[in-house]
Parts: sequence; C-alpha cells; structure tokens
Amino acid sequence: MAKQSNKTQSPRRKQQKSVAVSPAKLQGRDQDIVLIDQVIDRIHEGGSTLVISGEPGIGKSALLEAARHRARESDMTVLSMTGVLAEVHLPFAALEQALRPLMKEAVGLVPRQRSALLAAFGMHDDMATPDIFLVALATLSLLTESAARKPILLVADDAQWLDEATYEVLAFISRRLSSDPVVLFVAMREGFNRLFDDASTLRLRLSGLSDADAERLLDSHAPDLSADLRSRFLKEASGNPLALLELPRDRRAEDARDATWLPLTERLERAFSARLTDLPAPTRMLLFVAAENDGTSLHEILSAGEAVLGGHVDVGAFTPAIAAKLIDIDEGEVRFRHPLVRSAMHQAADLATRQRIHAALATIVRDQLDRHLWHRAAATIGPDDELASEYDAMATRALRKGAVAMAIEVLEKAAALSSTTRARSDRFLRAAELAADLGQPELLDRLLLQVDFDQSDTIVPVRIGWCREISLSPAVDDPAKVSTLIGFATQARSEGAKDLAMNFLWRAAQRCWWSGASDEVRKRVLDAANRLELPEADPRLIAISAYVEPLRRGHEVYNELQGLSEIARGDPATARILGTIPNVVGAFDLGTSLLAEFTATLRAQGRLGELTRVLLSRSWAEMETGNWIGAMRDAEESALLAEETNEILWIAGAAIVKAKLVGMQGNLDQSEAYAAQADRQLLSVGANYMRVLLQISRGVSAIGAGQHWKAYEQLKPIFGPADAVFVTGIEFLGIADFVEAAVFSGNAEAAQNIIDEVERLSASRPVPWVETVLHYGRALLAAPENAEQFFLSGLGPASVRFPFLRGRLLLAYGGWLRRQRRSTDARAPLRECRDIFDALDASPWGDRAREELRASGESSRRRSEYMWEKLTPQELHIAQLAADGLSNKEIGARLFLSHRTVGYHLHKIFSKTGVTSRSGLRPVLASIIHPER
Repeated sequence: MAKQSNKTQSPRRKQQKSVAVSPAKLQGRDQDIVLIDQVIDRIHEGGSTLVISGEPGIGKSALLEAARHRARESDMTVLSMTGVLAEVHLPFAALEQALRPLMKEAVGLVPRQRSALLAAFGMHDDMATPDIFLVALATLSLLTESAARKPILLVADDAQWLDEATYEVLAFISRRLSSDPVVLFVAMREGFNRLFDDASTLRLRLSGLSDADAERLLDSHAPDLSADLRSRFLKEASGNPLALLELPRDRRAEDARDATWLPLTERLERAFSARLTDLPAPTRMLLFVAAENDGTSLHEILSAGEAVLGGHVDVGAFTPAIAAKLIDIDEGEVRFRHPLVRSAMHQAADLATRQRIHAALATIVRDQLDRHLWHRAAATIGPDDELASEYDAMATRALRKGAVAMAIEVLEKAAALSSTTRARSDRFLRAAELAADLGQPELLDRLLLQVDFDQSDTIVPVRIGWCREISLSPAVDDPAKVSTLIGFATQARSEGAKDLAMNFLWRAAQRCWWSGASDEVRKRVLDAANRLELPEADPRLIAISAYVEPLRRGHEVYNELQGLSEIARGDPATARILGTIPNVVGAFDLGTSLLAEFTATLRAQGRLGELTRVLLSRSWAEMETGNWIGAMRDAEESALLAEETNEILWIAGAAIVKAKLVGMQGNLDQSEAYAAQADRQLLSVGANYMRVLLQISRGVSAIGAGQHWKAYEQLKPIFGPADAVFVTGIEFLGIADFVEAAVFSGNAEAAQNIIDEVERLSASRPVPWVETVLHYGRALLAAPENAEQFFLSGLGPASVRFPFLRGRLLLAYGGWLRRQRRSTDARAPLRECRDIFDALDASPWGDRAREELRASGESSRRRSEYMWEKLTPQELHIAQLAADGLSNKEIGARLFLSHRTVGYHLHKIFSKTGVTSRSGLRPVLASIIHPER
C-alpha cells in the first residue's frame, strides 16, 4: 500500500483545537452538562462510555465540545474522531485520526499488536491479515498505557458515519474500560442501527429545547422577526437549536411561508444551499469540491478547485463561505460547520460537476492509492475493466488490514465496473463469500441476487450453494440438507474443483453429526469423499470420518490425530479442522493438548470468533479429563466472547458446560439455573445436538443428588430414536450416566440394550474414553460373579486420563467389594475415589465414598477447603498466569483485557487470598490439579 502523503493530512485529520463553546449552542442543556461533568470527574474510579443521540442539529456536537473543554481543564488527554459520509470507504480512517497523537507510543505494544495496528493504518504490509479484534486489542493497549500517565477522553462525533472497522474497534474497547481512566463519548444520529450494547453504557438522548429556551435562543439571534415568522420558526424548529439559528438566515424564508411542508433536515439543507446564490462562482465550486472530498486538506481542495475551474484560486476565495457561516478553516483544514452543510453542497452540485471534481481529486491524491481509485471510480461512467482489476487489488489490501466489510464494498464497486457478465458475477460471488463468513444474511442475499450467469457457467450455482451453506448456523437441524451438499460436491468435482467439493463434504459430515442423519446418508458422504482421491492425510478427510462414524472409526481417527498433531502445531488451517474432531469421537485426552495449542494460536491472532468455539470445545474436553477449574474458566471466557460476537449458540453451549460442572459439584440450584438459561437460548436457535448435551448435564446432576429415577427420565430421550432430542452419533457421550441411572432406577434392561447397540456400532477397539465407559457400563450390569473382571478392565491405565470417570468406577468397585464381604479390599479403591472427588470438589460423590468407607469400617476426614476456591474463574485464570510469571501487560494481551484491568483483578485476588505479592500465589494454587502452564 502506498504510504500516506506527508504533504497532506487528508483523510487522517489533525486534532481539532479547543475552542470556546458558544453559550447559544448549549442553551437549555444544563442537566446534560452536569452529567458530562460527573462522568469526567469520576474518571479516576474507572472508565465508562456515554452515547449521546438525537436528531441533526439538536446539540450533540456542542455537548462534545463542552466535554473536550472540561477535560482539558482537568488536564486530560483529548482524542477525537469524526465520522464523515465521504470517508466510510476508508478502513480505520477515523481510528487513525484519533490515535495519531499516541502512535509514538506504539513501539511499546506487544509485537503482534503493534504489527496489526500499523498494518491497519497502512504503515506496513509485513503481516498476514490482522483480525479486527487484534487491532482493537492494540488500540485498547495503546489507550490504557497512555491513560496510566494521564487520563483520556476519547470523542467520536457523527458515529453513524464512522467506517465499519473503526466502529467495531470502539465497540470492543467500550466494553473494557471499567478499570481504566479512559472515557469514551459517542454522538450519533437517532435512528441509526449502531449500538454500544454493554450494560454499563450510559445513554443520553437529546430532545428539543423547552418552549422558553427556544424562544430565548430565537429572539437573541433574530430579534427583528415579525410575529408571524417568529411563530412559524418556533413551530418548525420544534426546539432544534440549529434550526432556530439557521432558518431565519434563509433569505427566502418569508417567501416560503406558504410552501409545502418539508422535513426539518431538508428545510435546513435548503437554508444552507440558499446561501450559495450570493457567493462568487469560485467559492461555490470550492464548496462543492470540499463536499466531495474524503478529506479536509485545504491544499487538496484548492488544487482540485483550480483543476476544475481551469485557473488559479487562492485561499481568499473561501472568505465569503466563512462569512456565510458555511465552513471554518483551521490549520490548513476545511471543515463544514455542520454535516447538513456538506449534504446541502452535495445536493446542489449537478452530476457532471461532481464527476469533474472526482476526476480532479483522483489526480491530486494519486500517491494515496485507495483514495485515488475511489475518486477515479466516482468520476467514471460505464464499465472500466482496468479500474475493476485495480479495485480487486484494493479489496485484497482491505482484507490484509482485516477490513472485511470494506473488502465487500470494494468488490461490489469492482463488479459495477465490470464489462462482462462472468467477471461481474465472479466479483459479486467473492463479496458474497465474505458476507457469508461475516454472518450477514441480508447482505448475502442482496449480493447473490445480483449474480447473473448462463447455463455454461455451471460452477456458479455451486459457489452460490456454498455461500448459502456457510451462512447458516450449526443450529440448523435439517438432515435433508446433507443430500443437497453431496449434490453440490458432485457438481464441484465434475468441474475439477476438488477443494470446493471436499469443503462441501466436510460440511455435510458435520451436518450428519449435528442433525442425526441416517446410516445410508452417512455412507454416501464417506463414499463421495473417498472418490475425490485426496491424500489420506488431508485433515478434512479425517474430519469426515469422525463426524460420519464417530464410534466405528473412532480408534482410526484417534491414531491419525496423534500422527498429525505435530503438523497442526505449525499449520493453523490444519489445526482449525483437527481441533473440531477429538470431542466428536470421545478423544478428550488428545483434545485437551490439541485445543490448547489452537487456543494459543487464536489468542495471538486475536480471532475472537473462532476462539469462542474452540474454548467451548476445550472446556468440555477439560471437564472429561479432570481439569474442572480449566473447564469452568474456558466456559466462562467462551460465554463472554460469545456475548461480544452475539453467538447465541455458543452462549448456550457454555451454559451447558457450567450446568454440568456445578451439578457434579453438588450445586443443584445453580446447575438448573444454567440449564434453564441454555434451554431458553436453544428455543430460538434449535440445535438438537446441544439439547443432547443439555440433557446429559441435567442427568449427571440428578445422579449426584441420588435422584436416579429423575436422571433416567432426563437421559432416556437422547437414546430414543423416536424422541425429538435424539441425534445419532452423539448419544454415546451420555452412556455412563444413562447406565448408572437405569441400573439404580430399576431399568437395567434398557441400559443393556444401549450397551449392546454401542458395542455393535463401535470399532473392535474403541478410543480409550469410550472403552472405559463401556467397561463401566458392563460392570454395573454384570451378574455379581462376573462384575470384577469388567471393573478391573475399566480401571486399566487408560482410566487415569479421565479422573471423574475413574472415580466413579472406583466407587462402584469399592461398593461391590464391600457387598461381597471383602471390606478390607474395598478400602483402597474407596480411598482413591474419595481423594479424586475431593480434588475435583465433586462433593456428592465424595460424600458417597465416605459413606462406603464408613460401611467398610474406616472413618474418613472431611474435605479441606482451599483459599483459591474463593476466586471467580476469571480471577483464578489471572492468578495462575501471574504465578507463572506473566506481567500484567502479557496477561492482558492473552485475555483481551487492559493491563490496568488485570491489576484491578490482582488486587481483588490478593485481598481474597491474603497474599501480598505474585510470588505468594504459587503456594495458594499448588493444590489445583491440572493447572494451565
């Protein structure tokens, strides 16, 4: 990307000077000023976000200027950005405008964050596409690092016109300011669907001035109005301060008294444009240039004006426009007094004039490639394939910046510039694929409707099908879609698009698992994948085997995962595929390490969307491998990130994990609260496979409470093909719970049928977790004289990897030994299971182990309470990282928090544990099993 010109600052504008706020602009805003003062005064207690909304001219900008003035009086750093409609095509333009004064401090950022921020601002291109959240984290780090020395007020005016990338960064940081001396003030027009939805966000909706204040303002600025006009203006303005100031200046106002009523914004635009008739022709043209320019540089506007007018123009030509109160000029920059003035100038210029202006601007900003191309396109009528190709390159640059939404817009423009149907359709399809990845169905539909192809273009319907598919949530339970996807894969294969065909089949296999497709359909997916003749090590082929036949091919997949784990470490794309597999086949022991590595990669890249899903998968694997603290921590973080990205399905998934964890620990009320939350969320998204997991969590909680009949009723639906909750290929995750519930509720026959069925579907040697579960089930169902062999087989080396499952085997074995009058033999397994349950804090099972020990003739101590149990999952995570020697800055980078927020949490951790330094944390945490390292 071309570097930003040193000659001009557009569109990265300089900081505005502090100017005195006109009392007229703040007439009747005393209460609003008090709120602003309160927010600024409390900055040392922590940051906050204030969103000011209202109609154009209502006083939003005036309040922001008052806030800037108040902040400077309080010795705060003031950073400002302003959204401009002409600049929305420039990703991160507004963000760079605000951060420019701090960029010297960017050298202190974590290297990957620094690279992401510099790449976003086009300062270098030496990194892969930065995720928008990594840019946001870099922004947060830069702000909070600076704010540690001097509090910051960050102001965003006209936020409805911020470029999409800047808006997403602001939304990210606004949710993380509670512990930092940074205040964010955002002003936007009412009715724009841009929300800062954090619960702590303050909101101020400006309404019109009171009648008395409106009268005082009008009379002070237009004292000579006739009673008729005065009454009319008061009525039309409806308390809008800008209207009260500007409508009387319209020299046509008296002649327009009988004109058709117009909306206020249009009336104001007409009032501004009416002043053009009194201006010299060069001044009018310069105003038109300023309105079309996507920057504020005086040099650019004068140069383009000269090109359009065909003669020399100096800065004096602006004087009449300044006198007419249409613009201000300050430090080489031209600013309209209000966005409606810019809009009025744009409307007043005819199409031919606007095109000449854009052609001139394209020449002036030739060294700023993206701006140059944008103005060239605006000056172009009809197709231009050369320019369309340059727009393709612009889209690639936008993607390298992480600005996906901008890349879509650029590809749309490239499509409009294309001279052939094939090229136009290809560009719309590329844009649609990006829209599908972003999860924007309305935008996707609009793009796909513009794809036009003939019968010879047989790959186009396939690509459309792929866009439609990847835009759908995994919550969609529709086995019929699998056959459609197989059909698309066949078409793609016939066109030689093997990679696309394999993607279709991978997705088809996932849908088999999500929605319980029949055995016949699953076989079709596997056969189609094999016909592609791709390398056996292709991770998608392994994934297809796992999703289609998790039991029968589980051990085969398990071995292949072990062989590819090294490759996945150096290949994020492979890790992304393989990371979804372990939980599907029950290979939780492999999943914890593989998912841990993938999690670290996603954290470094700042890819929060994928991190949300991976953390959820990891939490379930950790739960099965005995790291319940890590499971709760990852489930909590997954839920927080899912709320941020509005992923209802993953919020529900995290609630299910938490329900199962606290249920196994004996907190039944909290468990049911989490389960009910998940239940409500799944009503809106479907996803039967998630309902299976929900039923399992409820069932195991009931078992812990000794309510085996209730557990049986909870778990029975997931094993009944006729039940709405049933999903083939996932039910085996609840086998141990179902068998135990069935045996102890008098339904042993039902349990035996399930064990027989799972054994029929399984490979000759299942994965270790499934094998251990089957041994447990057989032991519970066996006749007394046959049970021990199954207990001992289940308690082999593999069971050590799954502490809770091993503990249940030991508890059942110890109880069986005692009932066989072998009390002495029973004590060793009962002691071991008691210690396992105590380490996990699985109190219902620990109490049961103690009861069995007492019955065998041995008393047992109560479980010790640990200091770290007072900490929340997030506090515990921070404590573990701090104990490992990470600095606050490093912890913040890992957890997407500011270093000051980390410090705030550490202060609470020290208070709860009685520790006074980081070095004191390690002994406190020593009793935790499986701490993250």
